[in-house]
Amino acid sequence: MGIELITENHGLEIKDILNTVENKIFIISPFMGMKTCEELSNLINKNKLSCKIITRFYREDFIQNVSSLDGLTYLLDAGAEIMSLIGLHTKLYIFDNKYSIITSANYTYGGLYSNIELGIKVDNEFEINNKCEEYFNDLWSRIIDYNAKNKNKAIVTKDLINEEKRIVNIAISNRTKSTKNFNETKQGAELEKTVSTDIFEKALVKYSQPNMKNVIGGWLKFNADAKNRHDPNIGYFDIFNEFTKTRTFFPTRPIGIKPEDRIFLSLVSFDNDNVPTPIIMGRAFSGGFNDANIVQNKVKGWENWMVDYPYFVELNEIEVIKGPARNGISLLEMYRKLKSDFYPSTFGLDYSFEKIRTHHYQKDKIRISKYAEEYLNKELDKRFIEYGKITL
Repeated sequence: MGIELITENHGLEIKDILNTVENKIFIISPFMGMKTCEELSNLINKNKLSCKIITRFYREDFIQNVSSLDGLTYLLDAGAEIMSLIGLHTKLYIFDNKYSIITSANYTYGGLYSNIELGIKVDNEFEINNKCEEYFNDLWSRIIDYNAKNKNKAIVTKDLINEEKRIVNIAISNRTKSTKNFNETKQGAELEKTVSTDIFEKALVKYSQPNMKNVIGGWLKFNADAKNRHDPNIGYFDIFNEFTKTRTFFPTRPIGIKPEDRIFLSLVSFDNDNVPTPIIMGRAFSGGFNDANIVQNKVKGWENWMVDYPYFVELNEIEVIKGPARNGISLLEMYRKLKSDFYPSTFGLDYSFEKIRTHHYQKDKIRISKYAEEYLNKELDKRFIEYGKITL
């Protein structure tokens, strides 16, 4: 299950994820810092990303410099949409519906790097990530409705920022050490409290069940990608060198993969009908991740793709099907047989084949159910007998 506690390094976690984002970023944060906003704006510009932000627009926050008007300007210049909400306290970060972070940390340098904060990182958990996005979209649409009735008072624009800068500069110049006044001016939507206080309840309830640990299995690890599919006529190890064949690589720190976790090794390739799909070719045990498992270009065996996939896990007791990828197990065929029971987050649910088949899209790894793990082990054993196996 890809749910991890973050007690430190919020900034590193978010920076790792940001480097993998392909489409969209949603942020809810009362405070927005200048440095963090500038870094985000550069990334939005570079990768042509969509970005929506809900924040506070309180004059005292700007006077005290706990939130930055210049930072908001950077984001607007990059094309981000920003809304302001009175009474906001939520901190939520959503990336491509692949990752969500629910945390105490604001999007400021202090919040991400120096303060004592606590958060939960949700990695490729379909139901919970969907609920996070549903929460964001619900809040955003309610702010839009408020704007329609109140002359766009919650939209943060450059004109609004420039006027606020003028007022804040005057307020700061007139304030002395003996001044004890608090500026209560606030800009933004005024909404009733969210009535759906149980918005995450359905998604989270199964993880609180005592028998949930019996549902959670190992990991499915994807090698290659949809843009660079593996040739189904060549074998698994044909794409690896001596350094890479006993390791598997990730774009972000795979701290959820623990020592002795079972990892099923797959290639993003084609099945025997030439249909694009991941092909499961083998299995191994994880050596776990630690901060030393970061590859640098000085290492023997370095390849350019490691710039985007610098984190690795050592693999032990590797067993791979001999012969070409066509000898492997089609993930699409697995979906047809196991349906929703393939993943812990969908186990026991009545999802359509089309919905299940999109579950692994844009992912480098994904947790599978214990049921799927047992099934895969049996199918691999059959193919080891039929085709033979390579062990490392």
